[in-house]
Amino acid sequence: MTLFEEALLAMRGCWRLLWRDPAAFDDFNLTIQGFWRSFAVIVPVFVLAYPMFVSLHDEANEVAAAAGEAPHELRLGVSYLYLLAGILLWPLVAAVLARLTGVAHNYVRYMIIYNWMIVPTTAVMLIPHLLLFVVVVHAAFVFSLYLSWYVAKAALQTTAPIAFVFLLAEFALTYGLGVLIR
Repeated sequence: MTLFEEALLAMRGCWRLLWRDPAAFDDFNLTIQGFWRSFAVIVPVFVLAYPMFVSLHDEANEVAAAAGEAPHELRLGVSYLYLLAGILLWPLVAAVLARLTGVAHNYVRYMIIYNWMIVPTTAVMLIPHLLLFVVVVHAAFVFSLYLSWYVAKAALQTTAPIAFVFLLAEFALTYGLGVLIR
């Protein structure tokens, strides 16, 4: 199976997982090779992130203009570094959490599904940036939080509180990287 075919199957699995189809896991390559191949999400995520970076930059400049400040420079390199750091650091944080919470036996499956789910999550987060509706931005953010929680709960086969610990840790990592990089 080619990587492209695997990615398409994984996208179907993501869709099925959203609908809580118990057979959704069948669409993912849940092997060690599938684990490494799942990091190919970097390519579509980088493509989908570009319009968000531009939109966020434009919004920041509108706020700056309203405050009488000079426009901000578009720093795509920094934005992509932030995104890459999150994609590469989360598996390390998640591995430690999986071991501490007793769900390490499902870690590989969790990371594979988590990685592939980044593509539809990014696509959902992109919609409000293209439409420029602030309310939709917040709704998309809440939906992405739910997706992250649900992937942890389903893929790790764990309780809601442990899935919530994964969600909080991921949010803390993402927020911390944002503070450091920006």
